[in-house]
Amino acid sequence: MAKTTTAKKGTAPRRRYILMATAGLHDPVLTRANFQPSAQSVKLAARPALTGFAATAGPDMQVLDSIRADGPKLVSMAPEAELSLRLSVPGLKIVPEVFYHRQWQRFRTHMRPPVKATAKPKKKAGRSTTRVSAVAAAAPMTTSLQITVTDQTDGKPVKGAHMVAFTNFASRAGAEGTTGANGRATLSGLAPNAALERVYVYAPAGYWGHYAANTTGARQSALKLDRVDVKDSILLLPQFYAALPMTAGTGVTVAIIDSGVDGTHPDLPNVRGGLNCVSDEVRADPAAAANWRPAQSEGEHGTHVAGIVAGRGTTSGFRGVAPGATLRAYRVFPDAGGGASNFDITKAIDAAVADRCDIINMSLGGPQKDDLVEAAIARALAAGVVVIVAAGNDNRSAVSYPAALTESVAVSAMGRAGTFPDDSIGTSDMADPKGGAGNKDFIADFSNIGPQVDITGPGVEIVSTLPGQGHGSMSGTSMACPAVAGFAAYLLATDAGLRQAQGADRSRQLKEHLYSKCKPEGFGRDFEGFGLPAP
Repeated sequence: MAKTTTAKKGTAPRRRYILMATAGLHDPVLTRANFQPSAQSVKLAARPALTGFAATAGPDMQVLDSIRADGPKLVSMAPEAELSLRLSVPGLKIVPEVFYHRQWQRFRTHMRPPVKATAKPKKKAGRSTTRVSAVAAAAPMTTSLQITVTDQTDGKPVKGAHMVAFTNFASRAGAEGTTGANGRATLSGLAPNAALERVYVYAPAGYWGHYAANTTGARQSALKLDRVDVKDSILLLPQFYAALPMTAGTGVTVAIIDSGVDGTHPDLPNVRGGLNCVSDEVRADPAAAANWRPAQSEGEHGTHVAGIVAGRGTTSGFRGVAPGATLRAYRVFPDAGGGASNFDITKAIDAAVADRCDIINMSLGGPQKDDLVEAAIARALAAGVVVIVAAGNDNRSAVSYPAALTESVAVSAMGRAGTFPDDSIGTSDMADPKGGAGNKDFIADFSNIGPQVDITGPGVEIVSTLPGQGHGSMSGTSMACPAVAGFAAYLLATDAGLRQAQGADRSRQLKEHLYSKCKPEGFGRDFEGFGLPAP
């Protein structure tokens, strides 16, 4: 959805657009003085009358931000001005500002829209867009369900566990709450003995979550959460990549275009700076460009992604796929929350290429194709940079953009039975088709699929770094994507000939090398592409 800005009384609301070259990202016409950022609106020259055409008034437009002098411009203008600009400067492409979202499952199950009465309810839950509906009217609002959450090991209360209980999942009827310091949460409107169709508990750092189906409030009133052990042999990521050396990825730089990264985490000593690419924040305060740390809203996502790529814990024992790789953080998700603008994502891709990153990880996506991001990814490939993107978490829907672009490496998410506790949320993500040794592997129920999928990666209950010094489990194609990016970094680091290649030839060769290392799991082409990358 495009942003609109408040207009003066009596004038049309302004919308935000991006001006870009008709081919690629750059055009000399964009160097004109009236296309440079300004605090004021400018009146562009009118188009004079031509044979058969009347004169056209010049549009009133404010240039908010620019990616290089001859590069894309973020502008604000009325919709009618956009039409006028097409005629005044016909050599440019005008695209709307659109927004992409993190492709994780954490705190998302309860936000799916209700299922229409005529539709068959989905078996499982996935990424979503609207909050849980009110509790069924029959339940008196004075009623409440008290749930206490404690540590399985020492019995101490667990603070910050967010739980969602559904009495009817199809209509999204239920309630939610978060535990306080006493480990207790109140779910208003639910009777203590209420029949609950599903219960999800999203745990704070250090704990596994909890899932139960067809249960009651009484059975869920006292829950005990297991602690996460980063050295546990059951964990999925180490089962695939623990055999890689701690030097894997040495000499390779991976860009994390995400919600920011906690570079102070002891398991992320290889983060070498970055950039805050959120245009609105930097325009308000130029010094904010250095704020590539985690966003204040849902900022843990980027740190978790970074740990999967290249975590290197000398004390904790945690490791990612390519611990020797260097990381750079490009924050595109704002502190205020919400999605990442296509303009900000393009700015991040441009910066990553300029900073000589070798691989770009984008654990984000949306439903529509966008010319601006497509052009930015094409430019990255031409510079020798491979762009790896999450396929999306819309419950077996079509692959999201920009993963669906032919230029991207699109990654679906798989899981393996037995790599997480039986009562954890990962249980709700298990679905057919099954594959791998003993048919223990599965494509996650939330994962998008289709002919655009190139690779599958481990993305169910993946343990990684969280802001501060903690670790925790998350699921999503957001997690599968960095596992593949880390493996690509390993491959690039071990191939001297590939490292010496330049431009589009290098990115093409790295993609081909990556695909050649994939092993089919038996899920089928649209679920796994070439398969699962493994040593």
